[in-house]
Amino acid sequence: MSTGANASAGTEPRTTARNTGELVLALLLAALGVYLLVDAGAIAVPGSTNTLGPRFFPYLVGGLTVATGALLALRVLRGDRAASDDSEDVDPDAPTDWRAVAVIAVAFLAHALLINVIGWPLAVALMFAAVAWALGAVGIVRPFLIGLAVGCIAWVVFVKALNVALPGGTVLEFVTSWF
Repeated sequence: MSTGANASAGTEPRTTARNTGELVLALLLAALGVYLLVDAGAIAVPGSTNTLGPRFFPYLVGGLTVATGALLALRVLRGDRAASDDSEDVDPDAPTDWRAVAVIAVAFLAHALLINVIGWPLAVALMFAAVAWALGAVGIVRPFLIGLAVGCIAWVVFVKALNVALPGGTVLEFVTSWF
């Protein structure tokens, strides 16, 4: 029995090339964890708290996020790569599409800035259409309409059924004011 052929059949060889996109993701994840830890420190703690308190879970999540980002960065710097699934249609050696990353980042930022101006459903529709376009969708009208439909349905469920305050914009709030 040949151990050389069988031993490497289920694993891919370790590569020493570093993927910049993976390293950026790891660093952003660690930075998010640091932000969560710093922000958790601003939570007011009542003087009568004799249990874990309101800062425990934010500190826990922030700490785990920092640890995950640091461990991911370490693995990327070591050159570790996960074995791809047989059904994956992704080239692990393809470079990061920074244009798509930039469009998606701008779409999320625009979404955050537009929520209170045009309402949550329309802001979601614009973000959905921009992200779909950045990821290669043909056309922009169909993703926009799908995003608008999903955004409106989610808005109605959250605002009307769950009583969660999401700005709907003037038109949507007028149309749904009767139920």
